[in-house]
Amino acid sequence: MRVAYASPLPPQRSGIADYSAELLPHLARHCELTLIVDEGVTPLPELAAAFAVAPARRLPELFARGAFDVALYHLGNNRDFHSGIYQRLLAHSQRVPAVLVLHEYVLHHLVRDVTLHAGDPDGYVEAMRWSYGRSGEATARRVVSAGVPLDPFRYPLFEPAVDAASAVIVHNRTTAERVLASRRAARVFEVPLHLSLAGLPTTNRAEARRLLGIDAADFVVATFGFLTEAKRLPVLLRAFARWRAELPRARAERARLQLVGELSPHYDFGRAAPPDLRAGVEVVGRLPLDRFLLHMAACDVAVNLRHPTAGETSAALVRLLGLGTPVVVSRAGAFAEIPDGCCAKVDLDEHEEELLLATLRALAADDGLRASMGENARRYVGAHTPERSAAAYADVLRRAVDERWRAAPTPAPLAPFPAHDLFAELVRDVAAELADAGAGEGEATLPEIAAALVELGLDGAGKGARQ
Repeated sequence: MRVAYASPLPPQRSGIADYSAELLPHLARHCELTLIVDEGVTPLPELAAAFAVAPARRLPELFARGAFDVALYHLGNNRDFHSGIYQRLLAHSQRVPAVLVLHEYVLHHLVRDVTLHAGDPDGYVEAMRWSYGRSGEATARRVVSAGVPLDPFRYPLFEPAVDAASAVIVHNRTTAERVLASRRAARVFEVPLHLSLAGLPTTNRAEARRLLGIDAADFVVATFGFLTEAKRLPVLLRAFARWRAELPRARAERARLQLVGELSPHYDFGRAAPPDLRAGVEVVGRLPLDRFLLHMAACDVAVNLRHPTAGETSAALVRLLGLGTPVVVSRAGAFAEIPDGCCAKVDLDEHEEELLLATLRALAADDGLRASMGENARRYVGAHTPERSAAAYADVLRRAVDERWRAAPTPAPLAPFPAHDLFAELVRDVAAELADAGAGEGEATLPEIAAALVELGLDGAGKGARQ
């Protein structure tokens, strides 16, 4: 089975690039892989030595001469790494079966960047129309004409990519359910984000602290990853400050909160972290992966709050669980899917800060609780190995080839249809007028309307041929 493998790859600074590098050696045991790379991208020498590499510009030629049986496309919501992959998926998905790995379901920023921000406002409007019908089109036109902002989480824009794909692989149930809510005919397969044990530090907490210069007597709370507004830093800072203020002076001086990861340039850190909340707080910043993982091994408790979520599974969280670090997460999205005994969960409501404070108190006071939570987490995530992920990927790819999968039809509730399709436009307008008139389920007039539509030939007969 010959696979065109399109993904960011190291040395590109992308979590999906790191994920692919871990997956590739195991997937290669099941199939023949060719790495498809953008212009100017050179994979690490060890990857280039292990796999065939082809520039993306050659894909049309390679597809035309039957070089591949199936293509695998990894997509995330970042134009720097995924714009070319997205455009190739849309352009070439009919050549061979196309399997999409959807690392998060919110792709709005990516689609907007490759259309509107690339000088193609009509492409953006069309993507919104295709995905969300008349209301999506009207919303997009307001964005284009007047700069009216919209909520990308309400309009995630994964639909064009899913519609082009023969099958979709996701990493959690949250994303699977969201895709199927809009595209119930899609073939969706859940493959949990794997944990590569080979990439984790083998040092224990004491050794990790020695290497980092952290005193053994310090109690370290830490949060990890790219720091944005979604990480709910003000909630964490307030809860930490309140907990620290409760401690005797000697213990309070030993309580530390580390922010380990890059600060987003679009995040107003000064507003989120005013001076009165910075006692005991250390901004560590972006680190090489080995040092980043040492901090994970060294901390006593990790806090990984997240809202809103884009359906992503956090690689940082998976590593924390694999290291047996006690973790506090938001009860939201994929984070809520982790078994309760493996982490502590904080609800996203008016009691969020109070619950986080109570959780910090409990974990700081009970060594046994932290140890049992960490051991549960290690066992849970340890079952998600790269070998198992690769076998699951290979099964989907093989079925796509053997069963000659192509993109599934995309029916209601928001049925895509070609622009200027008169049949679809007429049905849409009739439905809109009925809704505006208040016609709903159980209305006595609906059977008469339905009979009239059938008589006019608007009952959907032949619709499949039109699409």
